[in-house]
Amino acid sequence: MKRLQYIIWCSLLLFVASCEKDTEPTNFAPVPVTGETSGITRFEATLSGTVTPHPDSPQGQKHSIYFLISSMSSKLLEKVDTIAGTRKAENEYTLTLKDLKPGTTYYYSIESSSGHNAVRGTIKEFTTLSTDDPSVTLSLTGKTENSISVSGIVTDEGGATIQARGFVYKLYSEGSNDPTLADGTTVTGESGENGSFVGVIKENILPETAYIIRAYATNNDHKTGYSQSITVTTNQLQVPSLTTGDASDLTAYSAMLHATFLSDNGFEVTERGFCYSAESQTPTIDHPRVRSELEGNDFTASVSGLEPSKTYYYRAYAINEKGAGYGETKEFTLPEVQTLTLSSPKVSNVTTNGATITSSVNLPSGASILEKGICYSTSVLQPTIEGEHIIDPSEGNNISVELKDLIEGRQYYVCAYAISRDGTFYSVPAEFSTVQTALAEVSNITLGDIDISSAALSAKITKDGGTEILEKGFCYSLNTEMPTIDNTLAVDPSEGMSINATLTGLEEGKAYYVRAYATNKNGTAYSNAVTFTTVQHYKPAVEGLAEIEVNDDNATMEARLTDNGGMSITECGFCWDNSSAEPDITRHKKVIATLKDGVFQAQLTGLAYNTSYHVRAYAVNGKGVGYSAYVIIKTGSSAKATIADMTAGNPTPSTLDVSATVSADGGAEITERGFVYSSKGTPSVEECEKKIVMKGTVGEMSATLTGLTGYTNYSIRAYAVNKNGTAYSNTATARTKKTDPSIDDPAFPGTRTIKKK
Repeated sequence: MKRLQYIIWCSLLLFVASCEKDTEPTNFAPVPVTGETSGITRFEATLSGTVTPHPDSPQGQKHSIYFLISSMSSKLLEKVDTIAGTRKAENEYTLTLKDLKPGTTYYYSIESSSGHNAVRGTIKEFTTLSTDDPSVTLSLTGKTENSISVSGIVTDEGGATIQARGFVYKLYSEGSNDPTLADGTTVTGESGENGSFVGVIKENILPETAYIIRAYATNNDHKTGYSQSITVTTNQLQVPSLTTGDASDLTAYSAMLHATFLSDNGFEVTERGFCYSAESQTPTIDHPRVRSELEGNDFTASVSGLEPSKTYYYRAYAINEKGAGYGETKEFTLPEVQTLTLSSPKVSNVTTNGATITSSVNLPSGASILEKGICYSTSVLQPTIEGEHIIDPSEGNNISVELKDLIEGRQYYVCAYAISRDGTFYSVPAEFSTVQTALAEVSNITLGDIDISSAALSAKITKDGGTEILEKGFCYSLNTEMPTIDNTLAVDPSEGMSINATLTGLEEGKAYYVRAYATNKNGTAYSNAVTFTTVQHYKPAVEGLAEIEVNDDNATMEARLTDNGGMSITECGFCWDNSSAEPDITRHKKVIATLKDGVFQAQLTGLAYNTSYHVRAYAVNGKGVGYSAYVIIKTGSSAKATIADMTAGNPTPSTLDVSATVSADGGAEITERGFVYSSKGTPSVEECEKKIVMKGTVGEMSATLTGLTGYTNYSIRAYAVNKNGTAYSNTATARTKKTDPSIDDPAFPGTRTIKKK
């Protein structure tokens, strides 16, 4: 469709061009001739064609030469590819197509275009070769009794890439069809030499069995080709051969089995013995089995743990690398049980290292005693002949044995035993203890004075165990909750039943575990363990740090000593810093306070205005310095005082009345206030000796200046002093009167106040 639109578009252009003035040279169409197709394969083909220019074409006229190809339209009207041709010779062009689809018909034509018109040759077609089933050959490379080795070669991929290859097989039967992927078992082929592939068939392969096998290959066109089938019979199983003998020495629970080994059939035997079962008449090594030695042709094995009066089937077996070979199946039936019963042992003549044990055996009809005696143990509640035992060699049913070389004061467990054809039978157990002198007994410890490095202890030996006390004292440890004499000792060398000692060289503030002990020939007896902790001194503990008052350059702090650490306090107070969160007394400012009733208070001085400080309380003893948690305080700020309403008046020849108001103290205490005056300029506290000091702080103040000179002009200022300096009022001026009141002074009719600018 796109190609058709293109042709229509070109025709319209030619039509429009023909309607314009004939200013372009005339175009003469060349003659395209579509050639034949060569080199056709499943995926490639080479197209050819010629384009002969018109003899009247202008010199140098250019044309585009290309091929049109489509697999959908025989008229090249839809899904058309336009591909430029390659010039092979004068007027001859070719195009090799690749990646074609097998078995597909393609339509093509050569075409020439000058840009104004296009001329096409005849439309021709070709068909690519179709894909086929791959061709495969098969060869047998080896076989054993349970495997078949094969190889294959893909001789023709069928025109497509091989995606899978391998072997398919099934059990052979007369008239059976060749195996396929649908009904056979497959084995994937592994790449071999020269393009071959190999495989080993193992799954469900049996000895001396025929199998039919084919190689196969599948290409990416989903076509599968098979080789000719071959039939292969696996080798004979080369397992050992042997014969099964008769059973002997039957008891109610066991039997002795016999067999003769015949041949290993060329492969070493790694195991042989007997397999048996009470259910299966053809037992295998998957049933219970018992092994035998590998030496000699005749071999035996004893089977035990069987059930009385039951029939068992058994076969001899031998195993080599080819598998298990079996002898013929035989059977045996076990007799009923011959049970012996024994009376409970009686113990007599017990000493420190011996005792006499007696018992009797009850025999059923036809039974006999093969062995009898006593077995004993200090740990096993029901001892057997697997442990310590003594045989009674006497005839008859009675048992009497004297045990010797026993351990003094040890508890023993004893059983009488008797052995019959059907096993070993035991009496119920009995127990006894040999005579022994006892351990000593020690009372609980009484704790005396405990200090930093010592502790006084006492205890008593309440019983000596009937023998001499060899050593007594206390054993103690920091780590062992139940100390023994293997730990540290404090030996009491005194005689008697009392135990007293003072432990010395202890560590301060440590918890110790201690037991009193007493040793005699039977061992060491201990008291119950007690624990104590030596006295410990430590740094003081300070809490409750709080600010009482915070000013601009000082603050009053208070804290509480909660623990002196067991020692006297040598110093307490407060330390502070404006940068460190943990000020200390060695690097930062501090103030020492007086401790009273566990509380101390002090004033921090020299603080900066509007500054935050970290403050900690501290206390010092012989162990060091203990600090409280820090608090943060922030100072305020103050300024000079403020003075208003300065006036001077009511002059006389020697006096003036003055008044002013200290309206604010500036946030700091007024330490002095009053008036300064001078007849020689502006007065100040520093430079003027004439001043009058007034009582009070903030508020009004007034005074009468005396001793003045008549008819003299005075400057007066009120002042107030705090720690930030001296503040002044405005300057008031006044003239005293003349000493001769008759003289008038028109230049100074009265007084006036000069305000600060």
